[in-house]
Amino acid sequence: MTLHSDARKLNWSMIGVIIALVLQAATLIFWGGGLNQRVSNLERIVAPLSDGTLARLDERTEAMKEQLDRIERSRPR
Repeated sequence: MTLHSDARKLNWSMIGVIIALVLQAATLIFWGGGLNQRVSNLERIVAPLSDGTLARLDERTEAMKEQLDRIERSRPR
């Protein structure tokens, strides 16, 4: 009788492992499909910045910082 119940536990364990693996695979496929869409959206958003806009903004910010530093240094105390 003990041998029969041990075999039954082993079968339920294997079924549980198989179900867990199938669920993980399904989740991975679902997540991967969403990932493709998110990457496409991100590429669409970032594409306008590929013309150098971001670099120009960085240069302008640096120029404003230098101007502010000059103003602070020239201000009488």
